[in-house]
Amino acid sequence: MEHAATLAGLALLDSTSLGTLVIPIALVVRSRRVDRGPMTVYLTTVCLVYLALGIALVAGFDLIGATVTRLARTDAAQWATLAIGVALAGFGILGPDPAKPEPGTDSLGSRPTPASTGPMIVLGLGASLAEAATMVPYIAATGIIASSPAPWPLRILTLILYCLVMIVPALVLLVLADTLGQRFLPKLVRIAPRLEYEAKVTLLWVAAILGLHLAGRSAAALDLVG
Repeated sequence: MEHAATLAGLALLDSTSLGTLVIPIALVVRSRRVDRGPMTVYLTTVCLVYLALGIALVAGFDLIGATVTRLARTDAAQWATLAIGVALAGFGILGPDPAKPEPGTDSLGSRPTPASTGPMIVLGLGASLAEAATMVPYIAATGIIASSPAPWPLRILTLILYCLVMIVPALVLLVLADTLGQRFLPKLVRIAPRLEYEAKVTLLWVAAILGLHLAGRSAAALDLVG
């Protein structure tokens, strides 16, 4: 696909989110081991939820694409996009910085650890759906996929690969924790709060960049800037 590099970058950006990275690491930190079965269930649930949402978004773009294109050219739509862009940029730039973790803290270790299949599915569903409103990279990725002339089987394959790339960083850390055990877990305990902090910072950056882009494009379309 023409935009493979862009999609890979967006997937890696999504990989730093709460559901795809922070929660899996928190579960390992809490239990001090990798529960392979429950962790597989959790990550599979997250991937399937994202895949279902992606298919729905791409199908939606297909169905309303022509209408949206016509509406997007109107001044009312440009003013609305400008307002959304300013709001996003304001959130990303003016939003309070996340509190930096103190060295040696274990802020994730006190969280509960669902161990059976049912709770892990619920946790995966909850984490994925709770992030739906802030999944800016994924929405951008589905827009790129929907705009491509690729047939539906290739689109679905692209979405599957995207979801797999999203969990690669978590899988790498989980494999290291499972393989090295106590030789790696203390390091994971130390970096886990930092990972949570970086995930929050990434959200602010994404909001700011997207907001400035939307606001700038709409301002230009409305002849507010040269």
